[in-house]
Amino acid sequence: MSDLTLLLKVHVASALAALALGAIVFALPKGDSVHRRVASAYVMAMMATIGSVIFVPATVLEFGNTGWGFFHLFIVVGGASSAVGAFALWRWRVTGDPEWLRNHQMRFAFSYAGLVMAGTSQIFTNPRFGIVTAMAIESFWAIFAIVNLAILGTTMWIVQRFLARGDPRRRYALRP
Repeated sequence: MSDLTLLLKVHVASALAALALGAIVFALPKGDSVHRRVASAYVMAMMATIGSVIFVPATVLEFGNTGWGFFHLFIVVGGASSAVGAFALWRWRVTGDPEWLRNHQMRFAFSYAGLVMAGTSQIFTNPRFGIVTAMAIESFWAIFAIVNLAILGTTMWIVQRFLARGDPRRRYALRP
């Protein structure tokens, strides 16, 4: 990691912090002050993760000679998902409508899954880790797709099983 630029070091450190904080948020009881503090730290870590990589040139899957690449698209997706999740929480507090709380929970579940997918994808495609160069290109992309689809599928199952049904306020004894 000593050969990384300062922005990339901040990116990696904040992404690892977001991974840990996100896991803690999901394990905590919802709605109490600890949940709110850890969730706020998760959002700050996500914003640092996203913001620190905006101007880092792509090393793989670059769009022409723009410096931007496929993984830069996750900046938009991650930022939008977190922003909409925070907005949904605010709307729930204003309206008390449980659909806004459900929206908040689902957005942040997908925000976390996106973080895991982006990290996994970077490890797979970054030449410094040697995975992309260790196998035939067809095998590489098949495994890459299977791993990311498994993460997405697992998240979709969790969302459908635990977040998309019933009144989330009743499940967690929450009130706006």
